[in-house]
Amino acid sequence: MDSTDAASGSSGTVTDSSAESVPVDAAIAAESDENGDAGNGRRVRKGERSRMRILDAAARLLSCRGYAATTLTDIAGAAEMQAGSLYYHFDSKDAIVEEVLRVGIDHARDAIDAALEALGPDASGSDRLAETIVAYVNCIVAASSFTVANIRCYNESPPHTRENLTVPLREFANLWVGLISEGQADGSLRADTNAKVLARLMISGLNSLASWYRPSGELRLDDLARQFADMVLTGLQPA
Repeated sequence: MDSTDAASGSSGTVTDSSAESVPVDAAIAAESDENGDAGNGRRVRKGERSRMRILDAAARLLSCRGYAATTLTDIAGAAEMQAGSLYYHFDSKDAIVEEVLRVGIDHARDAIDAALEALGPDASGSDRLAETIVAYVNCIVAASSFTVANIRCYNESPPHTRENLTVPLREFANLWVGLISEGQADGSLRADTNAKVLARLMISGLNSLASWYRPSGELRLDDLARQFADMVLTGLQPA
């Protein structure tokens, strides 16, 4: 939690340098009124929707502004909620950020998994790598502010957040390593490259799209994705 977003356990208020203190209990009560009575089966469902509303708002802000420039007050305003209500769902700003970044990884994995499933199990390693590139480009540019937030905010986030995301990020990188290794094993990709190094170079290059690609530019998204995939595969063609 940064200096502009602090919770005081003794006073029962949430404070932010740009907003008045909001009583936590009052904020939760307002949330309860909106959600309906607890125990009637509606509270959990609406609570989950409120939680997702917070994450959606946070992802939009984090993807545009970055970690440091996004405060809890900003997130509450974008979610159209009282600032104190955020503490009913999350312990801190960093808890929100960590969940946004984690969902961003999930979105990328889901997009890639769907693309590979549509391609079928008999596709070559090179074709699977190409479809993975296209799916990831679309996820970054068009599909998920969560994934963009992950790309933009990971290095800005606190050490404990990065540590907590070590395993899912390693698994994501290993997915790409595995695809390259599959292509090397079936002969559709050249075998004289280091799959681990290549995977990280590719991910890094694709992640840069979040900072420079503009949908209003002259290059269409589908064309961009296919061009990137073609360049990679051309360089990896077996001798």
